[in-house]
Order: sequence, then structure tokens, then C-alpha cells
Amino acid sequence: MFSVVFDMDGTLLDTQRICIPAWEYAGEKQGIKNMGECIYDVCGMNEIGWSKYITDRFPSIDLTAFKENMRRYIIENSKVVFKSGAGELLGFLKANNIKIALASGSSRASIDHHLKEVQATDYFDAIVGGHDVQNGKPAPDIFLLAAEKLGVAPESCFVFEDSANGIRAGHSAGMKCIGVPDIVPFSDDIKKLMLAELGSLSEAIELLKSYI
Repeated sequence: MFSVVFDMDGTLLDTQRICIPAWEYAGEKQGIKNMGECIYDVCGMNEIGWSKYITDRFPSIDLTAFKENMRRYIIENSKVVFKSGAGELLGFLKANNIKIALASGSSRASIDHHLKEVQATDYFDAIVGGHDVQNGKPAPDIFLLAAEKLGVAPESCFVFEDSANGIRAGHSAGMKCIGVPDIVPFSDDIKKLMLAELGSLSEAIELLKSYI
């Protein structure tokens, strides 16, 4: 039997679009315009990765203040919701006793907050956050740790991702990658690393039925 590993932001939850105005707001608090555009470059990175990206690009930024303002904006102004088909797919996997892991570059605090918002915490047999590994995506570490926590071989896992960095990480981990693009389309090079590209998570049910 196979197992499934989900990315969270932009794949399972519609949170990438939340981040754009949050980064805009946090940047403008320090006089930096158009920081929301940076989201397209950091999709899939963990906090270590996108923090370095910010400080490299904006050396004078107060990173601590940026993070505080960004997170406060998200909590106060945004509602976390599932991506299309996510609830249906999770229900299908649970009904068939398939192990499910979440492997997100976000902090554990963000993961816990978001999953609670959509009442999805109990779906997961293992949860791995960005601070649980030293090397974020596109390194395979987070997916390898997720497989370890599930007690399964990486090659027996399907990984669902919306970002190029995530697909690279899943492929490097030896997992079968299913791409579900969000705010950034996949390049042809990334598509070559995928088993399939889907328009929504609900389309995955028919695909996975053939593996049960």
C-alpha cells in the first residue's frame, strides 16, 4: 500500500494568496514597496530559506519586525480555507486506511494554526515543519523525515506539491510527485519530474484508485 505526503501552503490550503498582501503590509511598515512579489520566488522554501532571501535582497530590513507584522496581518485579516478538492481527497485517503503526512516549510505554530482553522489536524499520521530539518526544499530532507515518521519507504509515497522547489525535493527523495499548481505555473523542466499534473486535488482520487 502507498502513503501520501502533502505540502501545505498553496497545495492543501489556499494560503499563498494570503501571504502576498501580508508581505506587502510588513514591507511597507519599513518603507519597502512591492514585497508581495517576492512570494513567487520563495514558494516552497522553509523559514530559514526565505529569511536569507529577504536579508540578501533587503540588507537593511528588520527581519524580526517583518515577521511579526506579516504574521499579525495573516491572523487578523485572513481566513484559512482548503484548496479545491482537498477535503474530498483527505476523506478518500482516510476511508482507505492510507497513511498521510504533512511536510511543510512553515513553522509548527503556523501549521497548527492553519490545520485547526480547517479542522484537519486529525487527518495526519505525521506532521513535519520547516524547523524540523536543517535543509529546506528543494533539498529532500523534509520528505525523507515525513516518510521516516510514517514508517514507510520514500519510494512508496506520493507527494503533492504546488511549487517547483517542492517537486524538486520530492523527486530527490525518490517519491512519486503530483503537481497541483497554485500561483506559479510549472516550467517544462519541472513537469518532467512529475508523475502527473492536476488541476485540482479532487482529480487525484481516480489516479490513486489504480494503485490501491
